[in-house]
Amino acid sequence: MQRNGVSGQCAIFYILEIIMTAVIQRFLGLSLILILITFGAKAAQGDAPADPQVSSATSPGGFAMPQPQTPFQKETMKEAPSFQANQWTGTLGAYETNVQYDYVGGASQNLGHGQNGRIDEQYLDVRETFMRHTLLLFLAQGGLEYQHQGFNPPAGTLVPDRLDMLYADIALDTHWSEKDLLHIEGRPGFYTDFQGGGLNAINAPLDVGYTRVVSNYFQWVLGFNFNSWRSNRFLGAPGFRWQINDHWKVKAYMPTPDIEYYARPNLTLTLGGDFRGESYRVGPHFGDSINQHALNSALIDYREIRIGPGFSWNVRPLIEVNFMAGYMEGRQYDFHNDGIVLNGSGGPFVSVAVHALFKFPGQPLVIPQRTDVSIHNILSYF
Repeated sequence: MQRNGVSGQCAIFYILEIIMTAVIQRFLGLSLILILITFGAKAAQGDAPADPQVSSATSPGGFAMPQPQTPFQKETMKEAPSFQANQWTGTLGAYETNVQYDYVGGASQNLGHGQNGRIDEQYLDVRETFMRHTLLLFLAQGGLEYQHQGFNPPAGTLVPDRLDMLYADIALDTHWSEKDLLHIEGRPGFYTDFQGGGLNAINAPLDVGYTRVVSNYFQWVLGFNFNSWRSNRFLGAPGFRWQINDHWKVKAYMPTPDIEYYARPNLTLTLGGDFRGESYRVGPHFGDSINQHALNSALIDYREIRIGPGFSWNVRPLIEVNFMAGYMEGRQYDFHNDGIVLNGSGGPFVSVAVHALFKFPGQPLVIPQRTDVSIHNILSYF
């Protein structure tokens, strides 16, 4: 078994890793304390804040439409409308685009065979999703997504040059009341280093999530993920979303828990984490190049944790730019063969993404009920 050993040269990175892990834990604890304090104060006042993206009233057609409650909420809904709400309104069809690029600076990494080195990371994510309403209460979604991670490690090490995902995104959202939403998503495709794995690199993880809308300002979620390649096949992720007032929101669920502050109707400042991970199969000759033949076609679980500030800017309604920078707390390559686990220390990162939703022209959508809360990709970390 090979595990990361911390040399004197990377002791400082090990200390930073411990510090950042503690920060993440305290962030979640602080969020809970803040919720309890503020909830108690609101309960004592007998007043509940309204969520500018979730408040609703019944329209003449019997369809629940979001209604702003304050001048700030009115401006927010005009300049930065909810993506989830607009998926359930407008015309029958729509498509969603997301393009993201990340860079992680040199971070100390166990490379195997007793070696330690520093590696960078280049990340690219391109997703195109088409959606259409059917049978009144269902939102069917289908699309393609490609994710690439390039590490550029030294030759002869156990760290793969790249890890990639290319899969079909097939999902179904449904809600049987204004307070209940179910999301089911399958992601069949290739999870590989693109080194000749062929059909053996095909996997099909499954995500299932449930959202309960307790009120206009508080929702809780519960979900699980099944992945036959992962060491732990089933994993769950409970959480909640709470709009405290016009300016403050807490999103305590995976994979991106954060605290948000609406500085302007079209500009939101954030502080939070980003938990990432997936299972891959390396090529049939991966082990040959490093004289570890047992690692040919091996499965590997990869994960990393990030934390830092950022912002979301709606340049136009339903077109937003997301930015985040901070510290990657660490990464891990967990090979299923021979118990090989390669741990790494942290490093700085920067991330920028463009997210847009476009409605197809056509027949107006009229359905009897809706909910604004979605948990799309809530379990993408696992």
